[in-house]
Amino acid sequence: PKTLLENTAITIGRLGYVCPADVAPLLQQFIRQWCISLRNIRDNEEKDSAFRGVCNMISVNPSGVVEDFIFFCDAIASWVNPKPDLKEMFHRILHCFKEQVGEENWKRFTEQFPVPLKERLAQQYGV
Repeated sequence: PKTLLENTAITIGRLGYVCPADVAPLLQQFIRQWCISLRNIRDNEEKDSAFRGVCNMISVNPSGVVEDFIFFCDAIASWVNPKPDLKEMFHRILHCFKEQVGEENWKRFTEQFPVPLKERLAQQYGV
């Protein structure tokens, strides 16, 4: 059921919040489904803590999200009004990835995005 997937994703995110080094090595195994499960829930404290945890895990293991980075971008774009410090975490991750791949590769990567996603990320995070 959808709510079970959402609650599981929130729990994984919270684990990543308190012990990111323990969960981050497994990031590649769950990040796509995690993003899909949380992209459609409304902004709230549970979503906030889960995203903080996933951001911590990405900081520990950035390569764990590379294959599914578009899903992470989509999940970030699902936020209506993230708290300023969470928004800064998103900004930092997006810009670090952009720097790592280079301007030309980033452009090719973002050309795959649906137009609303591309516009939202550009407007909210300048990427």
